Amino acid sequence: MQKKPVRGSLPVRREFSAGGVVIKDKREVLLIKNPSGVWTFPKGHIEEGETKEEAALREVKEETNVDAEIVTYLGEISYFFTRGGVRVFKTVYFFLMRYRSGVPAPSWEVKDARFFPLGEAERLLRYKGDKKIFARALENLHLL
Repeated sequence: MQKKPVRGSLPVRREFSAGGVVIKDKREVLLIKNPSGVWTFPKGHIEEGETKEEAALREVKEETNVDAEIVTYLGEISYFFTRGGVRVFKTVYFFLMRYRSGVPAPSWEVKDARFFPLGEAERLLRYKGDKKIFARALENLHLL
């Protein structure tokens, strides 16, 4: 006897991304406005043969035109979302980064990219995972 699929169930796919919390002069943090209009941190897919660190640095540069260097690992967040009829379980690895150079300019993937004072950025972040990662970044400002 065959089991009927659970009504409303979707196939699940795993995705892995990496991103950065880029701090400038211990006073400002780099945020992007995603296509949904939400301020968040730059991040993106880890490509085949790429380390988490390489992916995080590449994504920061691609999405914002900013060069940074990794200071320390901040942790990961995981969440589900649906895309094209597939349920995706995504894990994102975040790194604390020190600003090096570049003027923030959004890529075609994002609506905006800019530095915000730390306090203002804290109020702008809407996702629970982003807030958690930002709190860890603030705890590690002494490393910058």
